[in-house]
This record gives sequence, C-alpha cells and structure tokens, in this order.
Amino acid sequence: MSARVIRNELYPDSTVTLALFKNVDNAKELRQCVMTGKFEAALLKTSMIIDPFQVIVAANRAVHLNKVNKMMTKNVHTEILFSLSPTKNISESFRKFGLADTDRSVVVAIMDDIDGTVLNSVLTYMQGELIDVAEVESLADIALIKKIYKITDTELTTCSLSNAIVARISSKDIVIV
Repeated sequence: MSARVIRNELYPDSTVTLALFKNVDNAKELRQCVMTGKFEAALLKTSMIIDPFQVIVAANRAVHLNKVNKMMTKNVHTEILFSLSPTKNISESFRKFGLADTDRSVVVAIMDDIDGTVLNSVLTYMQGELIDVAEVESLADIALIKKIYKITDTELTTCSLSNAIVARISSKDIVIV
C-alpha cells in the first residue's frame, strides 16, 4: 500500500499526504523527529480517527487558517491536530489527538509534500507497516471518539459518526460542543 495524496479544492496549490502505519515500534522516536525538526508532519492517534475524511477536513481548515493568518498554533501540522479537537485547549488537543509514546499505530499527515521528500524521511525513521489509510476505522476507538466529541446515539440516528465529527471540526470557531 502507499500513501494517499489529496489536493485541497479551496486552495489547489495545497495538498495533504495521508499514510497509515500499524505495528509501530518506535512512536517515541517518531515524536522526537517531529519535535527536533527532522521532518514536519502531524502524527495522529489512530484511536481518535474514524475516517480519512476527518483528517482531510482538519487539514483543509488548517490550510485556510494559515492562508488568512488566523492559526492558533505554530505551524500547519500542529494546526491539524488542534483542528481535530472539539476544544480550544491546545495542549489537551495534542494529548488526545497526537501520537503517544506507547501507540502502536499512527496516521501521518504531511502538508504540501509535492515531491514526496518528507514522506520518504518519515519512511526512513518508521518502524512499522504501511497499510491502506482506509483501514483506519478498524483502529478507531468508537466509544472514546463518541465521548470526546460528545456524540449521542440519538444524534447518530440522523447522521453517521463521521458526519457528526466533520460537522464539529468545520464549525469549531462557531460553536464549542
């Protein structure tokens, strides 16, 4: 399997590359690589991701906020993490949606990696198996996702879990759930 590159429809000069890894043995080292600048990427906790579309919406939101100079975090990759969270607490967003040292799977989101240089750098450090990003749902913790996003079973009678999450991400500045 390979990573998936998605072009931003609102900003066609921008792309997001998504890759999913399982059986990861070096999550702590990967986090250190991001923190020390060896590569720039958002390392996302798979237990909190139900659908790749959820990450795409957060990435599009991050790109938009970057273009209009309204980001709350230091770079577009940390803004993706922050955009995924239903709260406005940045450190809480990183804890709940960012890769933890003990995690065994990870979604990697890389902005504007046109030539694949950053992905190749990630692959150099990664000790895990690259799988189809569509398999992320099998790694998600549905009960935890519903709790964090405050999604009720009643709400799910009118929309999918993915749609409920995307609605919260896209309306974050309007309403805090």
